[in-house]
Amino acid sequence: MKESKNLSTTQLADKLGIQKSRVSMWETNGTVPRQDMLFKLCEFFGVSADYLLGNDKVDGQNPKNDVINSIQRALNNMDDSELDMAHNVLQSIFKDKFGI
Repeated sequence: MKESKNLSTTQLADKLGIQKSRVSMWETNGTVPRQDMLFKLCEFFGVSADYLLGNDKVDGQNPKNDVINSIQRALNNMDDSELDMAHNVLQSIFKDKFGI
């Protein structure tokens, strides 16, 4: 996940205000962050706790397929401007192709 923002372990730790060893523990031995840190990570990366914990569920439901999951991950990595453009494009396509 940190790679998607081009961050090293040290840089991520600095941004979260924690020690590098803590981030390393999450990455290497499967240690789960405390709840407060999990919320910070979710906010920082713009993803759900389920996603960070490896549970690829959306609104309590499993995505219908990997395509939906892939689209959601791409959208989660966009800044506000890119997300707005993607929304407009998708809305236009849905209206044109599906009448939605």
